[in-house]
Amino acid sequence: MLTDRTERLALILLTAALGATAALAAPAGRPPDASSAAPRTTVDPAPPMGLAVEVAGLEKHVRGGVASIVLKVSSDVGIEGAVVTAKAPADLVFADGSQVKTWKVDLASGGAREIAVQVLVPRDGRYAIAAELEGSVRGRSIHRGAAGVLEVGRHAATPKSREGAIEYLAVEATSGEVQP
Repeated sequence: MLTDRTERLALILLTAALGATAALAAPAGRPPDASSAAPRTTVDPAPPMGLAVEVAGLEKHVRGGVASIVLKVSSDVGIEGAVVTAKAPADLVFADGSQVKTWKVDLASGGAREIAVQVLVPRDGRYAIAAELEGSVRGRSIHRGAAGVLEVGRHAATPKSREGAIEYLAVEATSGEVQP
């Protein structure tokens, strides 16, 4: 038993000596094993292209209105056969009466493009306009999707503040009557 303890003690001392040697060999101003102690950043891969759906304007009517939507397409590299598709929710239609529109976009040399489109909104509400960008780079197919929110006739009320604190109602009143 004494030899097992002696062997363990020798192994511990050897490990400590090797650690001290590594610490002395580290460059000045840099802790030993700095590469493993530094936080690692994870970066998700993204296609070399971007797509955004933005509301550029709204012509409000008594109920609903006409919204101007801008699809912004960008690319860092040349994309062959780039196609943008926009889809309106079930209640909305584009100015030409369709619910799906498709455009071929010239991104063979990269760059940015904007596509403007009008959307007819039959009634007030919150809607999501979806768009997709597809193409290929060196024979590999790539795809990007985005959505934009269109709010017609609905605006979030600015909350009241008293002495720096924001006040919220527990229940919103739906009529002028107060329920007991």
